[in-house]
Amino acid sequence: MLVFGIHSAPVYEGGYIVMLAILISIILLVVLAFKRVNIVVVGIVSASVMALLSGQPLISAIKDDYMSGAAGFVHANFLIFFFSVLFGRIMELTGAAASISKFLADKLGEKYAILGVIFAGAILVYGGVTTLVVVFSLYPIALDLFKKANLPRYLLPGAIAGGCFTFACANFPGTPNLVNVIPIPYLGTTSMAAPLAGCITGVAVMLLVIFYFLWEAKRARSKGMGFIEDENVKESLGKAEQLENLPSPFLAVLPIVLILIVLNILKQDVIVAMITGILLCSILFYKNVNNVREIFNYSAKNAAIAIINTAVVVGFGSVVKNSTGFADLLSLTDSIGGHPYVSFGTMTTLLAGACGSGSGGLGIALETMADKYLAMGINPEVLHRIGSTASVGLDSLPHNGAVITLLTISGLTHKEAYKYIMVPTVIFTLIGLAVCIGICILLYPI
Repeated sequence: MLVFGIHSAPVYEGGYIVMLAILISIILLVVLAFKRVNIVVVGIVSASVMALLSGQPLISAIKDDYMSGAAGFVHANFLIFFFSVLFGRIMELTGAAASISKFLADKLGEKYAILGVIFAGAILVYGGVTTLVVVFSLYPIALDLFKKANLPRYLLPGAIAGGCFTFACANFPGTPNLVNVIPIPYLGTTSMAAPLAGCITGVAVMLLVIFYFLWEAKRARSKGMGFIEDENVKESLGKAEQLENLPSPFLAVLPIVLILIVLNILKQDVIVAMITGILLCSILFYKNVNNVREIFNYSAKNAAIAIINTAVVVGFGSVVKNSTGFADLLSLTDSIGGHPYVSFGTMTTLLAGACGSGSGGLGIALETMADKYLAMGINPEVLHRIGSTASVGLDSLPHNGAVITLLTISGLTHKEAYKYIMVPTVIFTLIGLAVCIGICILLYPI
């Protein structure tokens, strides 16, 4: 084939066509997501455009490929989503999550207030508490701490995101967090996949986050920037003042510890681990467990919404996978990316960015690429760790739902605070991906 006077390899002809179809479909997906079109509609429309542009029969592409991919993701992950939300809800309503956050914030004190926020979020997320529960539980405590330390509020969303959206959920092995669990059914791995690579990457990203926010806090103080209140802030501070009769933090952390033991030491299924944590939290703080029906209703509703929002995007990945020429596209990305670890990590983080979802991008990457890379003889633990790390690289772009929620709760705009979210959750996580790939190349040579 002659392209601009240059002979390209024939094997890539189909790959270029599919790449163009994917690019147009993903642009459509991003634009519709920005326009706040329902994600179910976005997924079906994008998959339909992908099918048409790549020459697939539209009806069979949607009924068979799209729905099988979406349904397969729900089948493999719904219980994980449900019990994760249920655990987070119980930790929230019993005050256990707030107790852990308040304890760490108080212990680190005003001088290191910003680190208290980061570590409180990190511990809760690493222990399996869903991100949004952590955000809602941690925000009033963090706000009160920032007021005492006289730190500007524009740093607050970034500090929460730095603990919740980075090293704790995706780098360190052993967490029951979704992006560390989703690869398991695809790859046959465990939550402890590639532990040394994960630990080194996690420490690297954690140190970057710590030093960055200490530097920003120091810079803000040198400029005379301090805490400013408005009516919404006063209302949130009032909520923080009400957090007095909280459970003991030493008891509050026990359900998290139990989950990690059952999952990583006893080697039980993640669902079993989550159930044990839920039961222990309910037993320890049974006096605070009220309206059990509401707790289950809330968990079922929110788990269903969360998994459908992810599954409809994964279904789009199935249409991509079954398009003619997709195998050529993977060969093309390997030739561009060089090492297979690089191409897999790059494709995963680009998909996460396009979807505005780490779990969605990771699901598409595993759905479309896992079999091919496993057939190359690549250690599945490497794919697991690189995939989890890559899933949080570009997922926190401005259209990400968690970012928008965090800014909304904080009463700040993208212009005011997004920079301080972007640095830890995009720049540092991409550095972490490079570190992870480098470590895996050394430890797991092909």
